[in-house]
Amino acid sequence: MSEHIRLAVIGCGRISQAAHLPAIAKAENVELTAVCDGSATLADAMASRYGAHAFLDVADLLGAPVDAVLIAVPDRFHAQVAEQALRAGKHVIIEKPLAATVAEAEHLRDLADSARLQLQVASMKRFDPGVQYAAAAVTRIGPLRSVVGWYRVMSRLREPIETTLFPPLIVDPAVRSRELEYKAIHRAEHLLATHGIHTFDLLRYLAGDYTIHSAVLSHGERDYSWHALGRYRDGAALSLEVTASVHAEWSEGFDLYGDAGHVRLRCPFPFTRQPSSVRVFDEPTQAYTEPVFGDSDPYERQIEAFARAILRGTRAEPTAADGIEALRIVDAIRDAVDRPVTHT
Repeated sequence: MSEHIRLAVIGCGRISQAAHLPAIAKAENVELTAVCDGSATLADAMASRYGAHAFLDVADLLGAPVDAVLIAVPDRFHAQVAEQALRAGKHVIIEKPLAATVAEAEHLRDLADSARLQLQVASMKRFDPGVQYAAAAVTRIGPLRSVVGWYRVMSRLREPIETTLFPPLIVDPAVRSRELEYKAIHRAEHLLATHGIHTFDLLRYLAGDYTIHSAVLSHGERDYSWHALGRYRDGAALSLEVTASVHAEWSEGFDLYGDAGHVRLRCPFPFTRQPSSVRVFDEPTQAYTEPVFGDSDPYERQIEAFARAILRGTRAEPTAADGIEALRIVDAIRDAVDRPVTHT
């Protein structure tokens, strides 16, 4: 382990094929040694494509010579698979959300801490260089007064755009049918936790801890839009929106206003691998700064950071604590929507 980590991927579905496996193939200090999926169609295809060993059972994989696993199974199985991996002595990087509930996530944190293993949440947008620049710039614009964030997933445009950007995907029809049925039944829960959690995490990364005071949900048969108000620990006002599916182009961004300036962050559709654009206004000098970035694949940067943390013995970030706080915001928004508002 002095030069690289031996990594296995558990879950060979859409996100692994479109993002994680191509990133691992390019990443430094990472050797993909195995893949695992309950579908032989998916496991065998990805093992063949990337020159790895194929496993159909997680227990069998965890008995193989691997140092760490990337978990990309459906959300409802995150806690179960992560616990198996941690108990087997493997470092874990896991797709967000960390678990289905805060209690499950706290249990995983405790397991990782007691075993002194890395448990990193795959909130890859933290590894976007534009997002990282914006987070650093926030400290230069003085105390924050207001923060606005939004995340809008396009509707009919999404499929053709993804078809253009994705590598050829292998699909197991039985698995696809099962997952589509599950997501249809649990649509609101899935969208808020799987899509919204990106925004909830970045709002903490950019400006610190916050609480949610109120929220409303507007929805049709397939369209869901959450609007929430909150406040940061230092007093800054927060307004956020999560919409799926919006009948327009992808739109995601943040505006942070402080006593001495403004940070404007705009995030592209992540599968483009383009960096976010950031513009910082410094009021004392009345000047804008707009950096340009080269190395910008957040999925590759994420897995390289995970490998470095293992090899150097440093703390992998985002941590389990970050994943837990993001889940708390999911719960807070859901509870705020369900709570009736009374006027006196």
